[in-house]
Amino acid sequence: MIALLVPYQYNRAMTLIQLFAAIRASYIAVLAAAVNKDHVHVEPAYRNADGTLTMEGKPALPCRADWIPAEGEFAGQSHTVDAKTQLEFEPLSFKLSATEVSIVPFTWDWLPLQISGMALELAEATLVQWFTNWFDGEDENPKNADGLYGVVHFMSAITPEGDVQQVSIDLGSVSEAAVEDLLFKLSDANAQAVQLG
Repeated sequence: MIALLVPYQYNRAMTLIQLFAAIRASYIAVLAAAVNKDHVHVEPAYRNADGTLTMEGKPALPCRADWIPAEGEFAGQSHTVDAKTQLEFEPLSFKLSATEVSIVPFTWDWLPLQISGMALELAEATLVQWFTNWFDGEDENPKNADGLYGVVHFMSAITPEGDVQQVSIDLGSVSEAAVEDLLFKLSDANAQAVQLG
């Protein structure tokens, strides 16, 4: 765990993992309430008729809906849940090995990520590996206490802007440990700088 104290809106010190947990909590409450219904598919991966994951985009990745009703008027139609609030905190920065990390407010369902000083191919390989690890393509994760599966939902195409690689991620219901893992993976791949938010 990264042992870092960060400012919080109520002048309380918290670790980075606690900050991620607070950002996650407001969205997870909305998502859990939306899927807490009878006869719904919770966080289903889009699949082809033969059961294989539907892969789209560049890089080709799978994707999850937030929920799909199993019966009724909207049966089979995917639904998304948007964050209703965004935790406000002072932007912060710190070093993780040789990587400069900065974090500004973001919502769990839409994390803008910027990576500096890393070639597109390496950034893509690192992000795809991380995404695949937290996607659970075999749907083996058990439901957690929130009635969710602890999985990432979506990652956009990577857009290069000079030496900065930009991508957006719907973190779905993954734990705060997934974002910490993302930072470590990017640092281990020698990213010069990473910005969350």
